Amino acid sequence: MALPTDSRQLADVAASAVDSYLPGLIDLFFNSNAMWVRLASKERAILDGGDLIRQPILYDKLNAGSYSGLDTFDISRRPTKTVLQFDWAQYYVNLTVDGRTILKTSGSGTKILDLVEAEMETARITLADLLGTDAYLDGTGNSNKAIQGLIAGIDSGTNVASYGGINRNDGSVQATAVQGNLNTTGGALSLALVNTGMGSATIQPHRPDLIVTTQALWDRFWERSQPSQRTPSGPGFDDLARVGFSAINFNGAAVVVDSHCASGNLWQLNTDFIKLLIHKDRDFQFTGFQKPTNQDALLGQILWAGQLVIQAPRLQTRMTGLS
Repeated sequence: MALPTDSRQLADVAASAVDSYLPGLIDLFFNSNAMWVRLASKERAILDGGDLIRQPILYDKLNAGSYSGLDTFDISRRPTKTVLQFDWAQYYVNLTVDGRTILKTSGSGTKILDLVEAEMETARITLADLLGTDAYLDGTGNSNKAIQGLIAGIDSGTNVASYGGINRNDGSVQATAVQGNLNTTGGALSLALVNTGMGSATIQPHRPDLIVTTQALWDRFWERSQPSQRTPSGPGFDDLARVGFSAINFNGAAVVVDSHCASGNLWQLNTDFIKLLIHKDRDFQFTGFQKPTNQDALLGQILWAGQLVIQAPRLQTRMTGLS
């Protein structure tokens, strides 16, 4: 296929190639770590917009009870829900084709397509690493522009005083609802200690379904597990195995490694209450290629905007200082 040398035509051809590769890039992104895999297996939450991201959270129950005969009912209004509020977190990754490369690929459609494919793979790795890292942090990175990671969402109020605009330390019922389980006991990993953490995050029938940790701590799990636990299958395990994650079955939860997880940390997650919320106009949107006025190149961006939201912090546990 002959390729036009005019920069605008070239940009259109390259952009068309990006559009064709983008669905595959999105799939590979969601397969880049175990938490993304699990969240992608559930319904993706695409939002229309708004000045803030708002997510309702249940913190109390309605008035109810038993009665006899002509007993009067308590019909007073009892608030049960509040709203978590978050700013949009925005991310970009550049796609650049320099002029020298354009000259070298001129006249060869195959070469430009190969070039775009290589750039897309680099973009995927870059964005997956950036969001994968931020997913374990507290959202204060890059002047508070990053997503609200697990450190922000799963805290008792000791290190992160508020979440979604709610103060964790004011003694209210709402405060209790956004207090996660933070276990800093540390020390040698034991299954009994992990089981305690799981118990803290369990309100039947809800319990953690995913345990994420480091390679070193995963190896300790392996040493202490039974052979039958090392080859789990079925719901909660097949989605991970399909994309190459090795998991250990611990009380029904999949124990997996994430290289972004900090040393000594172990996260017990109920992913039914973790949402990756995405703006419909920034769902890995490609801007198209443009030619800068001061460079011999084609430049475009892939854009993403959204937020990671823990809807029930009390159903999650973070353990630190483990060895």
